Amino acid sequence: MASVALKDSVGARSLRSLWLGLVTYAGFVFLGYAGIFLSGPGHTQALIWPADAFAVVMIARLSRDRATDIAMLAAVFLAEATISFTGRTLGLLGWGFCFITTIEVLAAVLALRHVAPKRVHDMKDALKFGVLVMIAPCALGGLLAQGWITLVGSPTWQADGVHWFSAHVLAFFIILPFGLNVSWHQLAKLDLKRRWPEALVVFTILAAISVYALRIAHHPMTVLIIPAALATTVRFRILGAGMALFLVLVFAFSRDEVSGDEIALIQIFLAVLSVITARTAQFLNERDLHLKIIERHRRRAVRASRFKSQLLGHVSAEARGPLAAVIGFSGMLESGELSPARAQEFAHIVAHNGELLQRLYGDLLDFTRAADDLAIVSEEVEVVATLKSCISAIRQEAALGGKPVVMDRIDDMVIQADPQRLAQILNNLIANSYKYGDNHSPIRVKASRLTDGFGRIEISNSGPGIPIRERDTIFKPLSSEGGGRQVPGAMLGLSIAKLLAEKQGGRIDFESVPGRQTRFWIDLPLVA
Repeated sequence: MASVALKDSVGARSLRSLWLGLVTYAGFVFLGYAGIFLSGPGHTQALIWPADAFAVVMIARLSRDRATDIAMLAAVFLAEATISFTGRTLGLLGWGFCFITTIEVLAAVLALRHVAPKRVHDMKDALKFGVLVMIAPCALGGLLAQGWITLVGSPTWQADGVHWFSAHVLAFFIILPFGLNVSWHQLAKLDLKRRWPEALVVFTILAAISVYALRIAHHPMTVLIIPAALATTVRFRILGAGMALFLVLVFAFSRDEVSGDEIALIQIFLAVLSVITARTAQFLNERDLHLKIIERHRRRAVRASRFKSQLLGHVSAEARGPLAAVIGFSGMLESGELSPARAQEFAHIVAHNGELLQRLYGDLLDFTRAADDLAIVSEEVEVVATLKSCISAIRQEAALGGKPVVMDRIDDMVIQADPQRLAQILNNLIANSYKYGDNHSPIRVKASRLTDGFGRIEISNSGPGIPIRERDTIFKPLSSEGGGRQVPGAMLGLSIAKLLAEKQGGRIDFESVPGRQTRFWIDLPLVA
């Protein structure tokens, strides 16, 4: 079975690598031709080369192992060869460009994974990311291209190397900030189905400004594009920034006549605009995230304050009765005017109310410890010995009033748990069984193995049971815990038990038949 599962896993990974390689190949070829198309009929070389940046994004975001890296890099090599072959340049020069492109993509991926900052927090991180991931790989590709062009004997090696760098680095500046950060979650938050009229108006205005600034004005008025691009970024975050750059790119490079100086200026402008819009979108996303965190903390603080007030009010009400009884009956005992029989009765009442106050204090102390200091020391625990120890200690306490605790069928098993925390849970469950059960039937304890790798400890009692209306809140603090009986206490025992059980990797639940029986259980992992 293990070998079959391993083969299936390897097959699934191989299929995924092949699929990602095909997608990378198709996207690279498409964007390569898109770069050539954007250059227009009057240009002999692509003014922007987005294919390499696309490949970097694909590998960085989707590859999970070395085999997938190799498959996607091979797809890059083959896609570059396809473009060169269809352009009739797949000679010695074209094959060299295939290797250089692959090396450039690999260098950017390695820099992104091992050298560049994982998150951009300030301008220093942004500059470091830009230099290591976007500029350095393109510069390496440009230098290698210059060297290869020189070897094949072309006299334009210097200009061609500079053009390689400028076309590739422009694409890196435009595509990488958005391709590495955009997600379906971010797009879903934009609510485009409802906001599409706004998006249509905003992008139409941007397109009109771009047409005027780049085509109609006698001198290019590219500075007018910046506020329009920032407006789309503010309204639609990373998607708005990406669409703004795409529109500007199309209008800038689809003209027939563009001088070399204009090309260089437009490339620089687009790279700067990419940095501005990408950083703005990232800043706005971080601001939105911090605002959500602040709001979450505010709501948590409000709930904590409300719970604190509720807890203090509840404890004050619970403590008022026993305190009044202790003070009143103690004063009568001090008077010395009571008969011995009457004095013994009043002393018993004082002791009983003192026990109620002690139980109230114990519940509060347990809840505070569970909330503030949940140190779990897990070890192998023998269930039989632990149950005997807990029940023996409980029988000696006056709190159970002599009510019997019976150990029924107990399987010999070892569980993974914290012994002290387990004893605390058992004490809470048994104390609840006494408080809310009838006064005659014993409390029964069972332990058994489950088929899902857990061991179960059950505590059951006969009594009024838990009403259906209270079952959803029984494990919440200040719930009534016992259904039909009004018993003094902080009403925190079951919430403490649930918290401790879950922290030990276990679970806790119950079944109750009103008027007959209530059965609680805790499941903890078995030791294999």
